[in-house]
Amino acid sequence: MYREKIISDLQKMIDTNIPIIYINDFDTVRIDSVIYDSLPNTTIEEWNPGLGNTIFGSLMTETDTRVEEKEDELYRKLLEIVQYDELGEYYLILREIQDFIELAPIKSLLSTIAQRKIYDRDFDATIILVSSIVKVPDELQPYVSFLDFGLPDDAEIDRLIFKHIEVNKYTPETDFEKNELPKLRLALKGMTPFVVDRMLDVAMNQNGTLNAQDHALIMSQKKQLVKKSGVLEYIEQKNKLRDIGGLNHLKNYLSDKALVRKYMADAIRCGISVPKGIFLVGMPGCGKSLCAEATSACFGEPLLKMDMGNLMDKYVGNSEEKLRKAIKTAEAVAPCVLWIDEIEKGFSGIGGQSDVVTRMFGTFLTWMQNKESAVYVVATANNINGLPPELKRKGRFDEIFFVDLPNDSERKDIFNVHLEKKRQALRINQDCKDIIESTDGFNGADIEYVVNKSIEELFVEGAKRIDKDKVETIKNKKEHKIIETSEITITKKDILKVANNTICIAKSCKDDLKKMLGYLKGSSYINATSGVQLTDEIIDKKIKEL
Repeated sequence: MYREKIISDLQKMIDTNIPIIYINDFDTVRIDSVIYDSLPNTTIEEWNPGLGNTIFGSLMTETDTRVEEKEDELYRKLLEIVQYDELGEYYLILREIQDFIELAPIKSLLSTIAQRKIYDRDFDATIILVSSIVKVPDELQPYVSFLDFGLPDDAEIDRLIFKHIEVNKYTPETDFEKNELPKLRLALKGMTPFVVDRMLDVAMNQNGTLNAQDHALIMSQKKQLVKKSGVLEYIEQKNKLRDIGGLNHLKNYLSDKALVRKYMADAIRCGISVPKGIFLVGMPGCGKSLCAEATSACFGEPLLKMDMGNLMDKYVGNSEEKLRKAIKTAEAVAPCVLWIDEIEKGFSGIGGQSDVVTRMFGTFLTWMQNKESAVYVVATANNINGLPPELKRKGRFDEIFFVDLPNDSERKDIFNVHLEKKRQALRINQDCKDIIESTDGFNGADIEYVVNKSIEELFVEGAKRIDKDKVETIKNKKEHKIIETSEITITKKDILKVANNTICIAKSCKDDLKKMLGYLKGSSYINATSGVQLTDEIIDKKIKEL
């Protein structure tokens, strides 16, 4: 069905009189096969920078031009088409012309061909652009439609696996067990047919067969895909749900989602939709980024990070192409968690003067609405002011959570998480009321600072003492003692001292936090700690407490 659908889509484009069809892919063998089967018994001409004018599917060239003359050759080819008074059914494939398509004469001739295709009944020329890079000048965009090859479904992946088995003539000793197919299929899901073939070759060369153990090998290859893409960052997992202090409702929610993703096939059969993701909004330094990492660990899936600022490009069309590439890369690595950090940096101010941002937002929104891949999105934002309402309504994400400043119990938990990480025996409990009260208004980052600063002050104090002792030992020609980790043991008194000298975010950014809370009015987001839905009354109360 996968290949048949692509052929059907191409035939529909031709039947609906699309003047310029754009195929963005690098797998020329499969592309050519689809074109052949879509246009059987049809003479198709081709021009590419290597061979120049040729017949589609042939390696013979009609001309012998130097590289610097290729531009003129392409111009003459298009001019020849334009000058026909009448032209019956005619197809021209232009392959990898991204270096020429921005030239004014080329744009002008392609526009003319497109106009005649639409308005002149005696002129039936169709241009098929095939390129591994998307580059469409603004002047040509109204005439261009993209043929999306998409990603292979389960049936197509199975077909590729069994074709690989047949070609490699597996022996009984290396026979592929069909009960291992589901895990192998899941690992290959999200890859193009070309990459699936390459992954199967790598797995075969590694151990001489195919089995579920190849899952780890394929996932390591997916990691390389992310690095090569240049638009996403592969984040190594360092934190788990237990490393998050507080946010109990959100942690329980993610644990439930992990079970759905673990048994996704069964869940779909029961009518459960594929989880889309969550949107975390609220106070800075309160663990939103940590939640993205913990989600990845909870699901047992790789974590990819998309930085909206890095997608922006000064050249027309490049920003949108980078976003499309990021989405395709994430789908190739799926199942995975895609962390979009500070999404407001990319999509604030939609509807203003930036057509680029508007187009990027449209691309992202469409993908979120229609995606069926196992990419789980975790988007974070400190300030939702300026974000378009389409992004903030339910349906784009499974749920939108508000992350507040930690309450008394959560501050205790956060202290203990950091104390444990620093191998400190001290634990903060409900009896430490002085510490809990003195850290009111602190966020998680403030609390981490207090713990680190307390340890550092003790270390410096000990280091000074050792330096002094070292001078004495040199005088007396004795061995001096090196400071040991066990000597740095902080107490409640040390914590309280640093906390009282720390200006927390609730004081240093008071006005900004009030504005941020004000923007949440009318949102009905879910509190990540309690699971209670935000109301304007709750928000007003929080503003007064700051």
